[in-house]
Amino acid sequence: MKKHLALLLFLLAPAVLLAQEEEEWEEIEFKSKEQDEYYRERVENYQPWKPLDENEIMAYENAYFALEEIKNFTPFQEGEDHQRYYYESLKHRFDDCPELAAKIDKRQVIRYEKRDSMEAIVYKSYEYFMALEPSIYVAYSEDQGRSWTFYYTGITHCQPLCFKPRSKMPLFNKQGDLQLEACLLRQISSFWLGHVSDYELVKDGLLLTIDMETLRKDSDGDGLTDIEEARFVTDPFNSDTDGDGIADGLDLNPRMSVPRSDKTVVYEYLIQFCFADTIPLTIPELCYANEKTRTVRIVTDCPELQAVQPRTMRVIVLSEEDYENSSRYFVPMDSYHLSPMFKVDDEEDAYLVSVSARSGFWDCLVKKIDKGWKLDVISSGIF
Repeated sequence: MKKHLALLLFLLAPAVLLAQEEEEWEEIEFKSKEQDEYYRERVENYQPWKPLDENEIMAYENAYFALEEIKNFTPFQEGEDHQRYYYESLKHRFDDCPELAAKIDKRQVIRYEKRDSMEAIVYKSYEYFMALEPSIYVAYSEDQGRSWTFYYTGITHCQPLCFKPRSKMPLFNKQGDLQLEACLLRQISSFWLGHVSDYELVKDGLLLTIDMETLRKDSDGDGLTDIEEARFVTDPFNSDTDGDGIADGLDLNPRMSVPRSDKTVVYEYLIQFCFADTIPLTIPELCYANEKTRTVRIVTDCPELQAVQPRTMRVIVLSEEDYENSSRYFVPMDSYHLSPMFKVDDEEDAYLVSVSARSGFWDCLVKKIDKGWKLDVISSGIF
């Protein structure tokens, strides 16, 4: 969808932005020929978002689970996410199990069923993958709800599958796998701050079967299921995709192992929205991912940025080519954009760099000093 390019256009459209100039820089204008050329090329190559062709939606196949047409189905009804029935039927489970209450927003539950010792909750969540639409997860118990395991399905709500909370079909099939009534939707408007995207029905009467063995599968034993590895664009058959000695399940930058430079430390601060006055030239303490680690995507060919080792989030770094070759429905993950560090004209060791994410941006001036880098935010704002 090239949303990272759209963010760049916003940076070039001050009429759309509510910019907040820092007082000390009001009378100073920093020039960079490198920056001007970079954004000129981006604007020239920009392709606006447009809906997928209906035939592309019709050709959708799930990479992991069986999707079939059925004759007797619950018709799609727009605005069918009112799920009071599930609030009430799950109330005792959330009251008795703090783990469920901590992981699942009851308002996001799609289906729930108990059969003998098995229980399953299908729900939407932003917790693991920040995105403009929530991902679909399964909470599963085999011991009458005493303990639960949480699985990512690889499916993003409405992109293009939409599941039906009103379905009367049993959630468990005879084999003990999960079956969900679904339809295919086509997104017909882009995402905007404060605006929910519009969708239209393309095909109804589908059934998705989620077999638990595939949902759990971790071929290389690195702590990430094969479905999670597909989302990260890491190798499901190699426990250390980038060869840096850290297993993919623990690695906060699992796709890239690139030599660091002095500029890398600047990106490590900015990526975490840390605008310290002075950035020391130190290698950060090695930190590891856990089940609560937030995951975002960065699209860049800049080696200094590709080398980052974040402390508080996981970054999935894609080259421009990797991004262009990825499916539009496969990567609706939150994107951060960090520009190259552009040399300021007629200044020594001074650079302009920008960071933007979701609805905000920050333009910074960084200058090399003996202790590391001096950083100043020269403008910031919201889209």
